[in-house]
Amino acid sequence: MVRVARVPVSLVNVRTGDGITLAGLMTEPRRRRGVALIWVHGLGSTFTSGQALIAVLARRLGAAGVAYLKLDTRGHHVVARAGKRLAGAAFERFGESVRDVRAMIDLARRAGYRRVILAGHSTGANKVLHYLAHARDRRVAGLILLGPVSDIAGEITRVGRRELRRRVTVAERLARRDPDALVPRAFGFWSARRYLSLYRPGEAEDVFQYYRAGRWPALRKIRVPLAVVIGERDEYLDRSAASLVEAFARHATAARSFSGIVIPRASHGFAGQEEPVARALVTWIARRPARPRGARRPASDRADASAGSKGARRPARSRKRAPARSGRRAESPPRSRR
Repeated sequence: MVRVARVPVSLVNVRTGDGITLAGLMTEPRRRRGVALIWVHGLGSTFTSGQALIAVLARRLGAAGVAYLKLDTRGHHVVARAGKRLAGAAFERFGESVRDVRAMIDLARRAGYRRVILAGHSTGANKVLHYLAHARDRRVAGLILLGPVSDIAGEITRVGRRELRRRVTVAERLARRDPDALVPRAFGFWSARRYLSLYRPGEAEDVFQYYRAGRWPALRKIRVPLAVVIGERDEYLDRSAASLVEAFARHATAARSFSGIVIPRASHGFAGQEEPVARALVTWIARRPARPRGARRPASDRADASAGSKGARRPARSRKRAPARSGRRAESPPRSRR
């Protein structure tokens, strides 16, 4: 069945600092509040993916006076071009996502929006967290991580810790000869460099370290209001959604405020739960409770939607997109994790 967004949109494109053109869409409210939400899609996804969610978000954000932008990253589709190089989910270089996100923010600012909220879904969540931790961009007023599931944790659950270590060793050997060489087909459709970025602990992409005793260095640098949105039935979780939220709450020590939102009955891609997700995001944008910079939250305040908490908000879920055989998240129908 074909799903059509049926909301008025403008098609836009922006050129990154290194000359890559990113296509996308923008919806603008009739009565502006000077705020734009930039949605960064998941692994292998595109700006056109998830049209049901696009429609609901655009409508609700527009009613609240907030613009909505969603553009391709250079990691769109499984294989794509980034100038003369291969990109797409299988070949993109994670560190270059900083240029993509910066270009999106530049576009929003040129369109007249003074405050920007970054919302990253699945692998997009890795990218926006990495961006803000390293760029310290003062134009960003808030950060939303949707479906922030660790690829490493998911792969350990799928193939086992020992097997994953073996596969990483194989990819390291291949990458020394040619970083763009494909790993064995059983590992998924990835270049050796991309496989290591996704599945080797300690890589720049490894920002959600709940699967090990990590220090969460990227998350600890975030000072703006932060929301974590996870589906109750996210198929890539290795623990309960409430436990995941609590892990983020414990390590978001510098964020001015923290909101943990669990969407009932939602999977990684939030399919069928678009309305609860949109309501949760618009409500959070309207409130964004402030906490004095540097102040620590009391434990009871850390996860306002954990299971079992009184008055907890429990919204929906989302997933990242990736090549079909890899075990990662996606924004639309099931596939591998991001």
